[in-house]
Amino acid sequence: MIGLAVSENAKDARRVAENLAAAQRYRLTKAYKIIEFETIIGHACIVAREGELVEKSDGLITCIYYPLSNTSFFEKPLEAEDLGKTLRDLDQFFSGAIIKKEGITLFRDHVGHMPLAYGKIGKTFAVALSRPALGSAARSLKPGHMLILDSSGLRTIRWYHPTPWAVDYSERGLAERLVNVAEKYFPDTVFIGFSGGLDSSILAYLADRAGKRVKGIAVALEGSSDHVWSQEAASLLDIELEIIEPSDEELLEAAVLLSGQLLEARLIDLSIGSIMFLSARRTQGPLVVGQGADELFGGYWKYERAFLEHGVERVAELMSEDIEEIHGKNLERDELAIALAGSQLLAPYLSRSIYEAARSIDPRLKLRIMNGRVIRKWILRRAAEILGVPEKIIERPKKAAQYSSGIQKKLRRILAGKR
Repeated sequence: MIGLAVSENAKDARRVAENLAAAQRYRLTKAYKIIEFETIIGHACIVAREGELVEKSDGLITCIYYPLSNTSFFEKPLEAEDLGKTLRDLDQFFSGAIIKKEGITLFRDHVGHMPLAYGKIGKTFAVALSRPALGSAARSLKPGHMLILDSSGLRTIRWYHPTPWAVDYSERGLAERLVNVAEKYFPDTVFIGFSGGLDSSILAYLADRAGKRVKGIAVALEGSSDHVWSQEAASLLDIELEIIEPSDEELLEAAVLLSGQLLEARLIDLSIGSIMFLSARRTQGPLVVGQGADELFGGYWKYERAFLEHGVERVAELMSEDIEEIHGKNLERDELAIALAGSQLLAPYLSRSIYEAARSIDPRLKLRIMNGRVIRKWILRRAAEILGVPEKIIERPKKAAQYSSGIQKKLRRILAGKR
């Protein structure tokens, strides 16, 4: 679904829906259709791409979802009263809507990997994939929630509650889950946003192990640590690598495009978004990224600082807060940047299997003191060791891509020169 509008007037609904499609024209990467449907709450008009909408005798179902499965999402029982159970049984990323005579139900996956936002445009209730298309007053549907609009009004229901798994807390159990996710989620050709760091290297290694063709894509300036290290890591993993060294003009073009779409465009958002955008322009399929691994396994420096100053309980609180907010702080920005390039975000670490297992793992297995220093993402490193990822990659400390690539420093200089 690209856009949905519900209004008392059929013409207003169609006008708003068409305007939403125009505002998200970068998403119209394949044939689409516009369908009108009358409900008791007003006239509905929906714009959806080919393969993302099914007309039924009593209404419409529209959904974007990944990975595509042998059993179509649309064959699942999606009656509103059973929707929560249906969604809980899915191990996919998705967002969508059910439009029936008695009302409309919106739904979104457990972590907010797939975007979905709603708001009012005048007197018209409107829904879009990109929140900026609806304006600054729009709200993102919370991950793991349904929104129901019917004759009784508007209400949200939480369908997803993280279920603690009786997991094998060992690194071997995590390694097995990583293998399973790679086999399920990766297409035949895997394009990976690749810095040579632990997260992207594990994904590249798993893709190669699963018999996929792997192409790493690094955005880095010559002389930066990412420029040097991504080549060495790609050689260690024996994968294909393309390094993009953006010119001032290319980087400014990406930043201007993003700043026109992002509601809040901080320098860090423009830097990371530009890396995503420039990488995604080189793909012929989803761009696979390591997003989520730091929040789930304790990769950020702030976790180490909290660990040393306040103990593991505070670290657990910070990680939980960050993963609950990852859709608004990271995923929606990254998904938008990649969509603007005509591609699709794919963050396998956020799959239900890894997400729920990671949230069940004791934080003491994520940050550990070894030989007098804190090892972040300890259990993920040990899982990588079991899988066979080269030791030199496993033991390399984390570096934030916006800094290690040289992109943020260069972009700051470019933007300062434009003022």
